[in-house]
Parts: sequence; structure tokens; C-alpha cells
Amino acid sequence: MNYYLFAGPTMTDVAEAYTTLTGTTPLPQKWTLGYQQSRFSYASEKVVRDLAAKMRALNIPCDAIHLDIDYMDGFRVFTADPERFPQMKGMIADLKQQGIKVVTIIDPGVKVDKQYAIYEDGLAKHAFATNPDGTPYVNTVWPGKAVYPDFGNPAVRTWWGQNQQFLTDLGVAGVWNDMNEPAGFDGPIPDDTVFSDNGQPSTALAMHNVFGQNMAHATYDGLKKLTGKRPFVISRAVYAGAQRYTTVWTGDNRSTWAHLRLALPQLCSLGLSGIPFAGTDIGGFTSDTTAELMTRWLEAALFSPLLRNHSTARSRLQEPWAFGEPTLSIYRKFVELRYHLLDLLYDLFALQPSLPIMRPLVLHYQDDARVQTLNDEYLVGESLLVAPVVEQGATQRLVYLPTGDWIDFWTGKTVAGGQSIVVDAPLDHLPLFVKAGSLLPWRPLTQSVDVATETTLTFRCYGKAGVYTHYQDDGEDLAYQNGAYNLYEVRFDGDQASVELTRQGYPHPYRKITVETAGQDHVFYYVPEARAYRE
Repeated sequence: MNYYLFAGPTMTDVAEAYTTLTGTTPLPQKWTLGYQQSRFSYASEKVVRDLAAKMRALNIPCDAIHLDIDYMDGFRVFTADPERFPQMKGMIADLKQQGIKVVTIIDPGVKVDKQYAIYEDGLAKHAFATNPDGTPYVNTVWPGKAVYPDFGNPAVRTWWGQNQQFLTDLGVAGVWNDMNEPAGFDGPIPDDTVFSDNGQPSTALAMHNVFGQNMAHATYDGLKKLTGKRPFVISRAVYAGAQRYTTVWTGDNRSTWAHLRLALPQLCSLGLSGIPFAGTDIGGFTSDTTAELMTRWLEAALFSPLLRNHSTARSRLQEPWAFGEPTLSIYRKFVELRYHLLDLLYDLFALQPSLPIMRPLVLHYQDDARVQTLNDEYLVGESLLVAPVVEQGATQRLVYLPTGDWIDFWTGKTVAGGQSIVVDAPLDHLPLFVKAGSLLPWRPLTQSVDVATETTLTFRCYGKAGVYTHYQDDGEDLAYQNGAYNLYEVRFDGDQASVELTRQGYPHPYRKITVETAGQDHVFYYVPEARAYRE
């Protein structure tokens, strides 16, 4: 066993040292920070089209719809059901025109079927794990009898990555890896099942914990090569360093208040463990959620990077409109807030890749005994404090504010830190506080993320003086790695404000930037010949 020690003196030092070893999250495509809608399952092309149309008709911002296993032909991976999804490529293209992308699930279990090309090709390439006697290991998963790719073999990872072309040719924008612990309905894979460890013979016992990780690695590399874009991969099973390849969600939770309360420490702990791009199934996956629980869950998870509403077919519908009014209007209000503040999350990914997006207060206030066990509040970066209601029936909550001045996001009232305050929190209110001396980027409201249309941006100032660095690129491809990005420095001091383009590598700077201070709005226009902003 190898032990690695990471020394402080601060918790942020430890987090940064840890990711020096295990890696940081590559900058995601910007749309992946938008709202995503899912269910097990949206079982036909018509259902998916109707879902997208309703999202747009009700003006609920949405960037992705997820397809669970029912889009496949008999649950065979890298296939589509010709009856349920006869025009899948056309459907995906039509949804893209509406600003909605499609993410499809893929499981590791490959159906044992001599008429199935993936199975036959995998056998020919010796791509599957075997029993000690050399015969393919078989278990039962959704398609029935199935074999498991040996993802510890680099050649198998390459083969699996190449198979993503079936999805990318359809226009699929992201791949969701599920059942990759790996799961088997006939019980756990025996310890002596033969797997590879980077080409060397190994066992299921040794490789179990990295099976899902290696699957994500294969998917990531395949999508990157096939599309030239930043891959969007989601994985249920991961290991240390997963952030290099995949987004994570916390698995099949339940629609209970206990699981809502659990979501915040789960997500903050994942962030401290080097995995900032994470989320929970909003509303809960199993059991029937309620209007109150659904609303409070969205509020609590509003700044989790992966913002996905997902549920099982055996539970009641929980799309935003499922409970009628006033739930629908409250849901819309908070999804719109997420879109207004989406650039805050993107900036954190771009400029602070070694630190979480959702942060327990102790990360920045480690000497404050009051926050060392506090797990029902969190910070977004250092500037925004979120204190959701996670108790059934509550319309008030006690909010602890660390040292310093904090400004109520909704009222603008300044509150001294180092104390707990009682905050009224009816169902349509999420307590939010901004650290004095901060700026928040504020996007114009859109129904989806379309970087090509982002020509204006506003910065809201809180307190008497502050500075903010903002990042901008095309939100999609890998050109940023070669310097194709812009940096902006926004300052305010009282009623004075300034905007400076400190670095230009992306050819489309904002045409207009507004800085809102307490006294007035300062409007800056880009002057191309000067490569600068003028008020």
C-alpha cells in the first residue's frame, strides 16, 4: 500500500496539492452547466419531442435531455430502437435547433448475441473479461446475458472509444455511463475473473474499483478524438482522479428529506476529493417526490455543476410542470437564476481548477469552530453563500455567516458576519448572501447556452470596493488550450468602475459590459482599434 501525505497549512493548499497528483477537471463545454432533464425513461421519439416542446412553451431554460436505456434496441449498447426512435438522428438535429442537446446512457454490459456486431467484434478482439479457464465471463444485466469489456486493456479502451461513433454520428452531445461498478443481476463478479491492468494480467478483485474509471477514460478519449470538442461524460462509478475524464452523480437516491439533507455534504465532499463537477438526482430517483421536496431540492442543488432532474419510471412524474402552480413558477424562477449566474461557475472551472465549485464553509474559514461541522450551507467559490431549506415544512432557517460583512442577495441589506441570523424562507425563497467586496457576473436570460450570441455581460457589485477576473472562450472546443481565450479585470471602488481586457486570444470580446455599482450603472463599449473598453 502506498500512502501520500498532503501538507497545509491551509485546506486550500491541501486540495491543490491533492489535485497536483490526481489531476484537475478539464474545462467543460459551457452548455453542460445548463439545466438538464432526464427520466428512466423517455421511451419514444414522440415523448422526447413533446418534452422539448413543453420546455420551450413554458419558458423553462434547458440545455439537455437525457435518454435512458429504452432508446436502445433490446438494451444493446451502441444501437437505437428502430420502432421507438425511427428518426433519432433527425430528432436530435431538430432538438439542437431548439437549443437542446441529447445525452444518451451507455452501460458496460454487452449482450451475448451472435447476430450483434459489437458482441462479435469484441469476441474477435478478445475485448471481454474471462473466467480463469479463458472463456468469456457472463453475467445478467438489462439486455440479458452479457459480457464485460476489459477496460484495463488499453486496446479495449481504444475499441470502446471508437464505438462512440455510433452516437456521435447521430449527433449525441454527451455520454452517460451507468451500471459500471460493474453491476450484475446474478451477483458480484467473482474475484478471480481475469481482467487486465494496463496490459498485464490481473483480477476482478484488483481492478474492481477502477472499472468505471477506465470506462470513463475510454469514453472520454473516444469522444475527444471523434468530435474535437471537450467531452461530456457522466459516470456512476469512479475512483481518485476521475475528474480528468468524467462528471459524477451520486447514484440512485430516494425522494426523501433525509436524502436531500445528505446531498449537500455528499457534493461538498466530492469537491474536496478533487471532483468538482458533480450533482445529485434533483427530486430523488426512487419513490414519489412532492411539490415541496421537489422545490427545496432544486433550490439546494441550484449551484451544483451538474444540474439534472432524474427519476425512475416507477415513480410519479417530476418534470417542472408535474405539480402545476405555484411549483412551476418557482421552478422556473430558480432555473432562470442559475442561467443568470452560470458564468460564475464557468469562471471557477477556468480559473480555479484545483478547487471545488461547491465548497464547505470550513474550506475558507478553517479556524472558525462554528463551521467545522456545518454541512447544510455551502459557498460557491468564496463569494456566494447558499443556505437552502432542507427540513420539511420549514419556512425559516438559522443561517450562520462567517466573519466579515455579508450582503443579502435579494434585499441588498448588509449583515455583519460571525453570527447566526434567522432568515425567513417561504417555499419560493432561497437564502443567498454575497461577501462584501465581491462582484458577480450576470448573464442576460436565455433559454439555453449559445456562446455565439453572448455579446453583452453585466457585473453586479456588492460592498464598497472589489475586483473580479472573468474568463471567456468559445465554450466548446479545445482551442483554449492553445491560448484562444480572453481575460477581463473588472474593478469597482465606490461609484467608480473600470473594465480592462487583460488578455485577448479569443476573437469575439463582448461588445458591451455593464458594471452595476450602488450608485449607478457604468456601461463600457469595446473599441476594436484600441482593443479596450471605454465608458
